[in-house]
Amino acid sequence: MVKFLASSFTILVLTLAVVKGQTNATIDIKNYPAVNQIPPITSPEVQAWLKELGDLSGAPAIPLHKGDPPACPNPPIPNECYWTCDGCAADDITACAAPNTWGLTFDDGPSTATPTLLNYLKTNKHSATFFLIGSNVIQYPDTVKREVAEGHHLASHTWSHHALTTLSNEQIVAEMKWTEKAVMEATGLRLKYMRPPYGDINNRVRYVLKKLGYIPVDWTGDAFDTNDWQMPTMAESKVIATFTKSLDAYVASNKTKGFYCLEHDLNELTVGAAQKLIPLGTARNINIASVAQCEGDTQPYQVGGTAPMPSVSGVTSSVAATSGAKTPTGSATIGTPTTAKPSNANANAKSIGTVSVAAAAALAAAIIFA
Repeated sequence: MVKFLASSFTILVLTLAVVKGQTNATIDIKNYPAVNQIPPITSPEVQAWLKELGDLSGAPAIPLHKGDPPACPNPPIPNECYWTCDGCAADDITACAAPNTWGLTFDDGPSTATPTLLNYLKTNKHSATFFLIGSNVIQYPDTVKREVAEGHHLASHTWSHHALTTLSNEQIVAEMKWTEKAVMEATGLRLKYMRPPYGDINNRVRYVLKKLGYIPVDWTGDAFDTNDWQMPTMAESKVIATFTKSLDAYVASNKTKGFYCLEHDLNELTVGAAQKLIPLGTARNINIASVAQCEGDTQPYQVGGTAPMPSVSGVTSSVAATSGAKTPTGSATIGTPTTAKPSNANANAKSIGTVSVAAAAALAAAIIFA
């Protein structure tokens, strides 16, 4: 274990050093589409991406839905496998593969409230996955860099947060690739996981996402939707009470798999709620982990980034990890899920070789923010 942690530290420092080298310049917003708008597919960038991607004619011929979010079709469309309305997830990830584990995820950021959440997660030694909106990444690139520096996992939540079943195949490509480009410019990492806005995904959308090398991550059903997004219409006390019941039901189950929640770092209200919800999990001895940790994925970014991807053996090669490939569950994770009651190794700065955990965190922060 000590050898693995030392190796992980070395890889983390190498990764952050390259990230820092790639991100000295501030992102120029003028080089990106309009914020929160569906990007035009006629731009040279999108046309180049479509050419690189090749033929999309194999996508299922499912008609586009209407609305944002769209209403459920009535009657249902055969063979659509529409997660939002049919509860059909196909091979989307819907549950954390690690038992007794809360897959901690936050959607819609970064925002002005995200640093407050990062402070909390750092203090409590929790790792999370942030499903980023590209329009926000170009406005707050330093926050995204900080997320990487503090050991969190980055994933995509599209460019403009429009329901993907309402968009053409080409528009989906534009939404995903502009976000990918923004995160690449900020961190040097090429995203591999994504969460569809509103959980709006069907077999046509899945086809395009997989062509792009993405793995969809939904959440573990309505019981694990914290409903934080309904505040202030829904009182925070109701959000907490409802989710408490879900956690109690989970604790009473066999817990052979973990769960993914739906939370947001959208504003101070949702971030404030997160700081009250997470302790409910740790008080019940539920582990906390990112998607990468839950899935045992030691290579949680796609090949093709400008920074090396963290892995047990070092920089990922194109042979070792193909675009979008998933590492089998049970392999070594990047770090380990945070347990409810930290051991002395977590509670204190336990030495890893000659470098302490505290020193590792300080050095990583120094590299990326220098």
